Amino acid sequence: MKGVPATASGRYRRIKTGLACLLLGWFFLVPFLRWDRGPDLPGQAILFDLPGRRLFLFGWEFWPQDLPIAVGLLVGAASLLFYATALAGRVWCGFACPQTVWTDLFFAVDRFCEHRRIPPVLVKIAIALLTGFGFACWFTDAPTLAGRLLGGSAAPGSYGAVLIIGGLTWLLGVYAKQRVCLHMCPWPRFQAALLDRDSQVVTYQAWRGESRGRKRIPLREDLGGEPGGTRGDCIDCTRCVAVCPTLIDIRDGLQMGCIGCGLCVDACDTVMEKIGRPKGLIRFDSETNANAKSWTKTLPRPFAAKPMLFLSVALLALGASLFAMLTLSPLRADLDPQRNPLFVRLSDGGIRNDFLLHIQARQPGLSTLRLRLAEGEAGLLRLASSGDHIGAETVDVTLDQRELRERLLITRSAGADAKGRSPLHLLVQDARDGRLLGTVETQFWGPES
Repeated sequence: MKGVPATASGRYRRIKTGLACLLLGWFFLVPFLRWDRGPDLPGQAILFDLPGRRLFLFGWEFWPQDLPIAVGLLVGAASLLFYATALAGRVWCGFACPQTVWTDLFFAVDRFCEHRRIPPVLVKIAIALLTGFGFACWFTDAPTLAGRLLGGSAAPGSYGAVLIIGGLTWLLGVYAKQRVCLHMCPWPRFQAALLDRDSQVVTYQAWRGESRGRKRIPLREDLGGEPGGTRGDCIDCTRCVAVCPTLIDIRDGLQMGCIGCGLCVDACDTVMEKIGRPKGLIRFDSETNANAKSWTKTLPRPFAAKPMLFLSVALLALGASLFAMLTLSPLRADLDPQRNPLFVRLSDGGIRNDFLLHIQARQPGLSTLRLRLAEGEAGLLRLASSGDHIGAETVDVTLDQRELRERLLITRSAGADAKGRSPLHLLVQDARDGRLLGTVETQFWGPES
């Protein structure tokens, strides 16, 4: 079929198929995993809750202020990608890139439908829409999404996600195909900076394959052929070109269009086996070893200087992010001073500051909290809605759906040091066991004299 690479069988084809199944399964099935967080909270293990501006990841809940953790994870993931590229070229592109996975899936649909007289366009439309549906499942309750979409009760964003992602899948997987890898993707443009002559890349052993010729031409003497033979091991069958997803000829040397999928290795090994010649005419190897004309391929060097640099950065970034995730505060508390006026002088000579208290609980099960000032800091607390005009050293508050917005009034007596600006520390504790959950630092304002 025109534009569809031929099939290949071998180790790298099996690896590609296995990884594709794993990644597609992850994309479509993980949103259906359940995680019990208690009442009034989503039961989806991984959920991007855009209306609530939070991300649920199993037992974690991330808010916008946790963005540094995401940055650390992205830096770590990028460094791991650099590490893999420095070791083995574009293995990400060849085996795990979404464009590669979906394009390979559409190629499989073309081959399947060709022999069964099934219109491939219908199957591809179904896959594109299913991809849009799978994407939307990460942002809303997955088990009920299909029913809501069909019943017309889903959010407009869900319909938009299905149509837009489905359309992009159709455009990139059906029409653009390998053009994305050759012309649109920026990755091959700067991968040369990550590679060196010892990196494992797909190489054609020209010293062994040239000169090309049909099998009936005598083999070169240095390859075990007859005296006067002129043919190398390459019989110019072009199977390596036929199976290449980007339709390049690896025999022309390492090229920007090579995605390192290894299918040409499988195809060439199959031909070599059929004609009774050793495998490895095309193989993953370093350019240094290929130029050395060695029959034995070199192994990756994971502890070389350049790969180790990228691995070190990845471990530091991922380690810092993991530490931050394990030490996340169970709640967020903000105390926003109300500056109009800065302070109020009471009839008994006391000084009062008004604050807007905002508490969000990250940890399920937190319902009643206790507020008090740090040791050594004078002041009485009361809520504006409580009706209490005296105040107390501690105040208990109840969260409504793990959130509280309330005016908190803090008063210092005339005898206390309430002059000018002084530091104020509000402690937030679990009312059940007194466990300290967080500390809010702010300023208490009083008259200058």
